Amino acid sequence: MMKTSQEVPDFISKQVESSRLFFLEMDDSEDLSVAYGGYERCRPDYRINRRNFPWYALEFVSRGRGRLWLDEREHDLHPGSFYLYGPDIAHRIESSADNPMGKYFVGFQGSGVEAFFDRYGIVPGRVVRSTRSEPIRRSFDMMIDRGVRKSGLVRPLCSLMTRQLLLMLMENGNADVNTESSAFGAYKRARQFMEANFMKLKTQEATARACGLDAPYLCRLFARYHDESPYQYLTRLRMDHAASLLLEEGISVKAVATAMGFKDACHFSRVFKSVHDVPPSRFRHSMHPQWPG
Repeated sequence: MMKTSQEVPDFISKQVESSRLFFLEMDDSEDLSVAYGGYERCRPDYRINRRNFPWYALEFVSRGRGRLWLDEREHDLHPGSFYLYGPDIAHRIESSADNPMGKYFVGFQGSGVEAFFDRYGIVPGRVVRSTRSEPIRRSFDMMIDRGVRKSGLVRPLCSLMTRQLLLMLMENGNADVNTESSAFGAYKRARQFMEANFMKLKTQEATARACGLDAPYLCRLFARYHDESPYQYLTRLRMDHAASLLLEEGISVKAVATAMGFKDACHFSRVFKSVHDVPPSRFRHSMHPQWPG
């Protein structure tokens, strides 16, 4: 794992390629208080197996595949899988060795959590599949950015964002999408191809040709089942990979830009900021203040 600038507790897996994490002091006066959150790119051998856990945890798979067991009930994990577990819910999470997961998560507790669950019909142990995952990813990224920077209002902001994510879990769980249709199958195949080949693909036209589709149809599929255009999704996959490179000690922003195929580091910085909301130099500094740019 690429070490962060914070000490990583034992309950966080070490079987990851890279991670961006934050940890907060719990506030017993809050009815929902966030303890930790982050994003991790799992290694092929990623395994979590817990009989007990002190917090509720909401997790979201943004890429790759895996398997999940909640109280011995088995579930497939795909991009868009959204699940909630908590105290007294035994859980086991395993990443696919061939297509390792990337996933977001937040852990929380508080005196008002159960009342919030009851009010909105939220049941720990539930697993849903979201076909429109971009707003979820953006919400997690925003929370991680606040958590890492330790802004003055970090605790109430993270608490509010966690409530929002829990409600999105419910809303997406109630969405009526036919995942057995030929159109969804074509979208899924195209998305998986992009995830496996994003470093080689430069345009959505090239992506469409490689998937055996025409570009307008590929755009319509993403408009129907996604919240980004094919080009935006391709760019995000590339910039997610760039973010992982930036967490490697000794590599400069300029070197990452070159590795990503950018001749101009300033252009790379603009594209990176368009995806992650912060320039690459600030992204690096937020995790490793001691490293040079």
